[in-house]
Amino acid sequence: MKLKRNWEIKTGFWGKMKNLYKKGGLDLRFYIYRYRFNAYPGRFKIGLFPLDVIVEAANICNLRCGMCFQVDKDLPVPKTTKVPFMSMDTFKKIVDECAKNGLPALKLSWRGEPMLNRNFTEMLRYAKLKGILEVTSLTNATLMNETICREIVAARLDQLVISVDGFTKETYEKIRVGADYNVVMNNIMTLLKIRGKAFKPFIRLQYTESPINRHETQDFYSYWKDRVDEITISYCQDFGSPEKNSALDTPVHEFCCKQPFQRLAVMTDGTVCVCATDVMGSLSVGNINDSSLKELWLGPKINQLREQHRSGKYFLSPMCRICAHNVFKANEVASRLEK
Repeated sequence: MKLKRNWEIKTGFWGKMKNLYKKGGLDLRFYIYRYRFNAYPGRFKIGLFPLDVIVEAANICNLRCGMCFQVDKDLPVPKTTKVPFMSMDTFKKIVDECAKNGLPALKLSWRGEPMLNRNFTEMLRYAKLKGILEVTSLTNATLMNETICREIVAARLDQLVISVDGFTKETYEKIRVGADYNVVMNNIMTLLKIRGKAFKPFIRLQYTESPINRHETQDFYSYWKDRVDEITISYCQDFGSPEKNSALDTPVHEFCCKQPFQRLAVMTDGTVCVCATDVMGSLSVGNINDSSLKELWLGPKINQLREQHRSGKYFLSPMCRICAHNVFKANEVASRLEK
């Protein structure tokens, strides 16, 4: 079991090795992919194709969580709102190109609840049949009934991340507006029962800590640490609101985002973005219906962004300037200077 805070792993060496083995087994390709994923950004290096592609099955959600960009009235309407679900044809086009180019990792979720797409389980089956090494998805588990649980396990989804932001019914439903705590808990237990002692899917619970649920964080961890494979504790962030972010006035020249060197994200209508944090699509580099992923990955727009980060001028991009990853880096630098 791992406990992460802001993606920092809190566990011993053997705990890391155990979970890494659960994910990769004896497949050497997995460990090569993970090495490249972590090492390439530090060297400002890219391959001929991304290492990870996020494919958005749905951009709408059945919940209205207070920390989500979907309920932030200060933000503009996100791109692709008129296309709530990715079509199977678009999905197959993306996966076919990814498989042809040896893509190791694909995530079947982004801004919405993927299980709202009626083709969700067909999509994950198709991706695995095409040979994608690691297929991952994120869900709020409200729609994850027994039938879907069985289909997920049968398709050998590699990793499922489940968002659960409370330990008690009262707290959980205060945050996850529209969800039924008892239904979600039953769905998670059903998946665990059907999976049994198998390694797939690797199950991670994601807990977004806030003033509402902070008093339950330790109880949440203590209860789930021996029931699921991994727990992530994350924090709320602003999406696209420059005036809320102090990092605007304190550029950190040593900050360089990893994502332009690792992945692409594809919205429901085929719009291709550089970054998973860019929920508004402001860093769009093109569309899958006009260009191939490979062309966009090696194209001038994304290369210009990479150069900005490589040279310490990430702040020339408005989206990168306000990103939470930059804020964390700014805080780290400020802390060092104070010492």
